[in-house]
Amino acid sequence: MTPNGAGRLSLVLALAAGCGGAAPGLAPERAGTALVEEAVANPQIFAVDSEPYGTPMKEWAVDWMRWQYSIPLATNPNIVAGADPDQHQFGPVFFVADGPDHNPVFSVPRHKAIGLMLSQINNDFPCPDPSFKPAPGQSLFDFLSAGLTTINDDITVMDVRLDGVLIRDPLRYRFTSTRLFFFVGDASLADGFDACVTGKLQPAVADDVFIIFKPLSRGQHVLTTHIENSDGNVFDRTRTITVE
Repeated sequence: MTPNGAGRLSLVLALAAGCGGAAPGLAPERAGTALVEEAVANPQIFAVDSEPYGTPMKEWAVDWMRWQYSIPLATNPNIVAGADPDQHQFGPVFFVADGPDHNPVFSVPRHKAIGLMLSQINNDFPCPDPSFKPAPGQSLFDFLSAGLTTINDDITVMDVRLDGVLIRDPLRYRFTSTRLFFFVGDASLADGFDACVTGKLQPAVADDVFIIFKPLSRGQHVLTTHIENSDGNVFDRTRTITVE
C-alpha cells in the first residue's frame, strides 16, 4: 500500500494474533496449559502472551515499527538494499530489517534475541491530505483503525522456519492495536516512504504479525519465510544470520 495515509504494508514477512492475559478463546483454567503447550510446540520463540525482558510481545511489535521509522531514509535497511541493519539497535532484541533484498546476510551480536516482523500494517496521523481526518464525532482511533486488518486478514499461508525447524501457527502471533500509540519518525522518511511522517511525536495504530526468537547459538543460521495471500501473491525470503 502506498504511503498516503491509508496505511502502510511492510512485508518483511510477518503476521501474528492475540494479546491479553489468557490464551485467546480459552477459559482461565485452561490458559496455563495452553501456554505450556505453546512453549513445547515453539521452544525457539517467546510465547505470544509472554513479556520478554519485561515488555509484552505486543509492545515489542510496536517498538519494531518505532525502530523502522527512526532511521533516515538514505541509510534505512528497510528501504535501501545493502544498508547496515545494525542501526539504532539499542535493546536486548535485535530487530530484523524488511528491506528490498530477499536474501539478506547479516550478523547479530551474541545473547541478543531476534525480532522478526512478518507482516506490518500501520496508519499514522496527521497527513498532508486535508481530507484524511476523522468524521465529525468519530474518534481518531476508530478512524485510523478502519480497514486496518484487511491486508493481514487476506493471508492464507505463512511458513516460517529457522534452520529447517517449523514455527507452528505463526499467524497466532498477530497483534492489533486496541488504542493509539505514539512514535517519532525521521523527517526524511516523508519523501518516498511515508508522506505522513512529521518528524515529531504523532499517533498511529498497527496490525502486526511479529515473533521474537530467543538468543541463538554462535555460528550461522538460516531463517526462511513464505507467505501467500488469497490473490495468489507469494512472498519468499531467506535470511542468513551469523551470531557473533
